[in-house]
Amino acid sequence: MINRRQFLKVAGIGALAIAVNPMNMLLSSCSNRRGNEKNRALLAIAERVFSQLDNNTVLLPGEQIVVPVLDAPLIGITSADNPLFETFRREEVIGSQWRAPKEWMPEAKSVVVFFFPVSSEIRARHRAAKTPTNEAWNYGYGKHGQVVNAFMEGVTAELGSQGVQYLIPTKDPSFKIEQHPVVSGGKEDVHYSTSWSNRHVGFAAGLGTFGVHRHLITKSGCSGVFASMILDCEMEPTPVDYKDPYDYCLHCGACVSRCPASAITVENLRNLKECRSYAATLRTESDPGNCGKCLVGIPCEFVKPGS
Repeated sequence: MINRRQFLKVAGIGALAIAVNPMNMLLSSCSNRRGNEKNRALLAIAERVFSQLDNNTVLLPGEQIVVPVLDAPLIGITSADNPLFETFRREEVIGSQWRAPKEWMPEAKSVVVFFFPVSSEIRARHRAAKTPTNEAWNYGYGKHGQVVNAFMEGVTAELGSQGVQYLIPTKDPSFKIEQHPVVSGGKEDVHYSTSWSNRHVGFAAGLGTFGVHRHLITKSGCSGVFASMILDCEMEPTPVDYKDPYDYCLHCGACVSRCPASAITVENLRNLKECRSYAATLRTESDPGNCGKCLVGIPCEFVKPGS
């Protein structure tokens, strides 16, 4: 069990969940509760589910040590009617594949986004490693999908039992990703047009802004993973303290020098084609080739720069 005092650092909301009993804050009667009450109820559910995960550790065979995979999540909330969602249809943002929350679920009222930082134990090993891939990152970061899936299953099971309708777009059979060739800085690149993007929704939900490495920088840094869901429950949106999509980025070039593929420039961001091509050269039968060097050893690894 985790220390309740250290649990949720909720963006713009504070650790409101730590003294709340979710059994006294049921979400089933959404229309009869104020937004902040529903927020606290959701945070309490998320806290309990995360603390009870039984798969959030991984054995590092070489060291024969067990380390945690992910830290407790930051949570951002926004309205399903957030006008930013329409801007995501622009070709230079996501593109025509994008579907707004109410196109996924007509009853949508809110969107909830979770950011799970990679544990400090895994980040420290990956930061210190002299090679692009290493045991900690491959086994630890490589397991994040299983942990996030278990968390989302636990949270949605509780919400469903309380009568809340939900939808996870990236798990829906209609979720799509299209790859389009583009030119960036005079070089071949690719643009991924998706019907839903956890990072972009995280930006809309007040979790943070993008960096030149194309990751989203949150108040707990950029080294982590996202998940999101749409609810039919109207909740209190997370306050947003930025205006520009790159406000949290220092444009310092630290991620540029960390990239072993030289695929990042401050002027043209991360070249996704070069990044993916390099990662493919790292893969072997025993090594999944997870790079992620631009996620560690930089000012925005685990904090918002300047905070």
